[in-house]
Amino acid sequence: MSINLETDDLRPVNDFVQARFGKRISPATAWRWRLRGINGAKLEVVKFGGCWCTTKDAFAEFLRRQNENCQPSPLDTDAPAERSAATTKKLRAAGLLT
Repeated sequence: MSINLETDDLRPVNDFVQARFGKRISPATAWRWRLRGINGAKLEVVKFGGCWCTTKDAFAEFLRRQNENCQPSPLDTDAPAERSAATTKKLRAAGLLT
């Protein structure tokens, strides 16, 4: 996807963030989203009048790509972590396990 400067409806990045999430971001955040991205996804933007601008489609694509690149962490599982025998023994001695 590439922003077409002649035909695309350009709006400031903060307009999309505010409409979607109800808050604004700092200029540094827009800069990071453009250069470093999030989870490998970078926001496609152009600078116009000292403001970073993007399109509705580019913002939606940025959100989609950053979420598809997420890998679940071991903490995201529903299964409890296994305890060692020594830990179980200590917890029983403290009266925390039956």
